[in-house]
Amino acid sequence: MKATVNTSVLIALGKLGYLRLVKKLFDKLVIAESVFEEVKDSEVFEQVNELINDGFARVARSTRFELLNMLALNLGKGEAETIALALEIETDVAMLDDLKARKLARRFKMKIVGTLGVIKALIDAKLVKENPESLCERLIEQGFWIDRELCLKVLRK
Repeated sequence: MKATVNTSVLIALGKLGYLRLVKKLFDKLVIAESVFEEVKDSEVFEQVNELINDGFARVARSTRFELLNMLALNLGKGEAETIALALEIETDVAMLDDLKARKLARRFKMKIVGTLGVIKALIDAKLVKENPESLCERLIEQGFWIDRELCLKVLRK
């Protein structure tokens, strides 16, 4: 299964120390060039680079400029290119957290998963043993915008 990923998901999973585990859920990860540029100055850049260097992830640029420009009217550059790229290379899933981006992606009939969905899949696959309370606290402490109760509800399902 191939996925495109946006900045917030990379950063949240990287800060939690779970970014490398994404290799257990997907066969290939595609990072939009604009997303790669956004994570260059983040604390998770080395982890992202490791995924690229070991061949699991690759950086790609969307060539669907009209679609990209249309999406960029309502979304950030990273979200717009993640969606455009997912459509262009026909990925199985797009990893997006931004609500507006998720709604737009659904209009294109894309399968969407966010940071919490990825963490839940890691928990279900028994790759993460940390309890939901601790995970939600760490996400909130690192600046991830999520209601604590919603976070717990999703991770406890």
